[in-house]
Amino acid sequence: MYRKIVQYLPSYPHHKMNIFSGTNSLSEVKNVLRLLGSEEIIQGPSLQKYENLLKQKLHSKNIHTFASGRMGFYSILKTLDLQKDDEVIIPSYTCIVVPNAILYANAKPLYCDIREDDFNIDVSKIEALITSKTKVLYAQHTFGQMCDVDAIVALAKKYNLIVIEDSALAIGAHKDGRYAGTIGDFGYFSTDRSKVINTGLGGIVSVNNEKFINSFENFYKKVPYLDKLYTKKIAKTFIYNIITLHPSFYWFGKFLNVVMSKLGMMHYFLDEVYHDKSKIVDYPYPARLSNIFAEIGISQIQNLDSNLAYRKSVVQYYNNILGIYSDGYINNPSNIFLRYSFLVKNRDYWERRFSSKVDLSIWFKTIASGKNENFEEIGYIEGTNKVSEYVCEHIFNLPTHQNIDPEKLEKLLVELKNSGDIITKEEIL
Repeated sequence: MYRKIVQYLPSYPHHKMNIFSGTNSLSEVKNVLRLLGSEEIIQGPSLQKYENLLKQKLHSKNIHTFASGRMGFYSILKTLDLQKDDEVIIPSYTCIVVPNAILYANAKPLYCDIREDDFNIDVSKIEALITSKTKVLYAQHTFGQMCDVDAIVALAKKYNLIVIEDSALAIGAHKDGRYAGTIGDFGYFSTDRSKVINTGLGGIVSVNNEKFINSFENFYKKVPYLDKLYTKKIAKTFIYNIITLHPSFYWFGKFLNVVMSKLGMMHYFLDEVYHDKSKIVDYPYPARLSNIFAEIGISQIQNLDSNLAYRKSVVQYYNNILGIYSDGYINNPSNIFLRYSFLVKNRDYWERRFSSKVDLSIWFKTIASGKNENFEEIGYIEGTNKVSEYVCEHIFNLPTHQNIDPEKLEKLLVELKNSGDIITKEEIL
């Protein structure tokens, strides 16, 4: 029997699951409320404790926390002394904040196609893209499934390049005793409401190559905190989301979330829409993580093992019906499955069919999720990465966090399996 979700909200007849904020507890809400009026809202002891826990959990010697993962990535780029239009090779299946951060650093994103089986960068296609301007290879662990980072590191050594791991969706994934985000020269993580752990908003950087530790530390010393007012707004948004996005309340909470956003009661970082850093004026970019969010992070890291175990149990339930992955692949600790992702022929139809039980908000529907048009603005030429573009049209991903009860989806999963709409590897392209 699957563990019952937290019961601090009443039960409503229109129970509906969704992708957000599924790892948090009432005690975390209480701690945020306690710190809201405290002098320790920005700086305090929770920051150091959180960073120490991260070092222990990730086996990293050098950890810095940020207000978002994208800010951490940008900070990495700024310590590398990149020249204008130096190239960063990234997968052509990512989030818009990735090419944005590269553009903010005056560098140039160069797009590489992906594999159709795990949606990670196709390492066999990287070498052909390397030029004299290439400085960074970007190892993104898509949906929490680790890419072939060792092959990327080997290629980087061959051409004297730097490897940055994007572990935004993969905190806790590991292979051969090495954790995602600690294998390349740098790694970074995201901890917002749609990620493996949720601190409201937040990011983490692990500096793994000793030759970059001093330069990164010198840069970090100049990074400011968000001001108290903005920090309070984000902290309150965290609390509101725990309520409005809970499955027991989501039937009305989604509407309430929209209304509160329009009334200015919900606050998020909105730099997704800007390809020019100078247009970000509401908050510093980059910024450090505030103490109040580190307080949430402490319990999130302490509960990470149970979080990942629950996700694997949900994945196993899905897979027993759909049969997408082998048992060996599912049980491999390098695959933590932030989402259970696969391809379907008629995605819009199935998204509607599942909508009575779960709001899927399908991820990565474009080559830079969050951007739907004018891809030339981020240096991408449509038609150049066929696998990525195919996947964008057909990706279907199911959430796995603790507020997901897969038994409620059983009939729909069986219907999908029997439909013949699941795309096999042999059918792609």
